[in-house]
Amino acid sequence: MESNSLVEHIDRLPKIPKVVQELIELVNSQGVELHQIADKIAYDQVISARVLRLSNSAYFGRARSVGSIHEAVVRLGLGPVRTVVVSSALMSAFEIDAEVDIDAFWQHTFEVATLSKALACSLRMDGNEAFTAGMLHNLGELLMMATAAEKLDRISQHIESGKPKQEAQKLILGVTSAELGGELAQSWDFPERLSDAIRYQFSPVHDEQFSSLAGILRLAGKIDAAWGDLETTDAKREWLDQQLEYNILGLPNSVVASVDEIIGSGREMARMLK
Repeated sequence: MESNSLVEHIDRLPKIPKVVQELIELVNSQGVELHQIADKIAYDQVISARVLRLSNSAYFGRARSVGSIHEAVVRLGLGPVRTVVVSSALMSAFEIDAEVDIDAFWQHTFEVATLSKALACSLRMDGNEAFTAGMLHNLGELLMMATAAEKLDRISQHIESGKPKQEAQKLILGVTSAELGGELAQSWDFPERLSDAIRYQFSPVHDEQFSSLAGILRLAGKIDAAWGDLETTDAKREWLDQQLEYNILGLPNSVVASVDEIIGSGREMARMLK
């Protein structure tokens, strides 16, 4: 499939349902009340079911199970509800071939979103925006899975031979997942700052400017890949010092403890929402 065919396919993808688009905007609004979110969630059966399932899971559950959306939203809190809303929007828009390891995809996506929020909060940036960017950062990967699944093995072969993922995608499809994701986010009317962060997530320095949100996505992805192999605090700090995004962002030393505290929680959240 040529790159222009992939880009054109964006126009034929299902649009995010209006109620879900409104929910994404609502959960990212300043000063939003939980009852407002609960009222809106009640209009979407799929999201309602996921919110109830998560609120009654062992991770959040109490002695008494809850059966109403309002109670479930209060029990979960804004962060987990935002996770359900954004992930449901993505899951509803794509049909993925059964042979694709979609579970691994979602676990990575949730983990990057969780790490992105932690990094943003360490910088006193908008953690909610960073979380949403993390949930959306793999939009282009989803599009490739949905429309060019037959080419994924060839891309994987080039990656295994040593080529960076973006270079392998460009070689086989003529376009990268980051470029596709930026186009798709733009077509879905997400804010320009979000679509640009997705588009430049592998090159946060572009046009002689640095995108802090793209830099957070890039660093979050690197942390997800490397953190488990770093055994000591000193090793983690030394590794961070070698990362361009860490130095440009100016993250504090306390970020090591922040990452240690939440590492793995995104993957656990993905498993609970399966």
